Formats: sequence, structure tokens, C-alpha cells
Amino acid sequence: MTRISDAVKHDHALIQRAFHQLREADPDARKPDEFVWALDRYLIVEDLVVSPALDNHIAKGKERHRRLSEDVDSINEKLRHMQAYKPAEASFDTSLSAIWVDLEPHMREETVTSGDLGLLEASLSREASESLGRRYEDIRELLQRPYGEDGVPDQRTLTAILEMPREELMVKLGVSGE
Repeated sequence: MTRISDAVKHDHALIQRAFHQLREADPDARKPDEFVWALDRYLIVEDLVVSPALDNHIAKGKERHRRLSEDVDSINEKLRHMQAYKPAEASFDTSLSAIWVDLEPHMREETVTSGDLGLLEASLSREASESLGRRYEDIRELLQRPYGEDGVPDQRTLTAILEMPREELMVKLGVSGE
């Protein structure tokens, strides 16, 4: 079974790969959808699973949740800003780099032993971590499943998901708050 930290690290690797592929692609041939969707899906699932777990299972969890929410808000804001530009525009590159400035330290800090995931794992039994990991993967799969071969929704669907209030999204996914 997958522990919660392994599930999150798996998403980190997907996001990093999509980022580097986007960054290295010919600007005229870039397709940012895979990166945008991998990052958005991660941010949504982290908000629905990891943040509540921090609140409930670690010391100063509410403070860490608040900091995590600030990271998510900043990354989301920069991601929306990037989407305002065509992939071949210089402003797209600048916006993509700005996302990475927030995202890379967030992922690195989250996975160190003293980071959110390390503290969360230390506070959970193996079974509880695996249960949380299963929940994380189940929600990620629910967000992934209906969208074609590469798992990227069309622009209309993506916009609807991203603009949906958290509570409404939780109801549609059949997820209750922890």
C-alpha cells in the first residue's frame, strides 16, 4: 500500500517532469495543459487531503495548514496569470519561472524529514498513513478519470473545476471533510 508521503512525492515527480518538458519545449510547439492540470490536480488533492490531516494529526497543524494554504494561493494565482499568455510569449516564460520559484521550495520543504509530510508520517501509524494515501490517490483518480488518454480536461471543464468552490467540489467528488 502507498503511504501518504509516497502519494504526494509521486505527484511532485509528475509535476517536475511536466514542468521541465514544458520549459524545454520549442516555444511555438508548447502545450501547457499537462503541466497546468498536473499542478492543479495536486493542489486540489493536497487541499482536500493533506491540509486537513495536518490540522488533525500534528502539533501546530493549523499553523502549517495556513502556511500551506498561502503557498497554494500564491501558486494558483501565478498559474492563472501564466494562462493569460500564449506559450510562445516571453511573459509565459516569466510566469512559468515565477511558479517554479514558489513551487520548488514548497515541494522540497514538504518532503524533508522535518517538513509537513515527515511530521505527518511520524504522527500516523502505518495503517493510518496508508489509509490517507489511499484517500489521496482515490481523489486524484476521481479528478483524472474522465479526461481522455493524457488525463487533461478540455479548457471548459478545467475552468469549471478550478472555479468551483471547495465545498461544492468536495460534494461532487463524494468527499467529506476530515
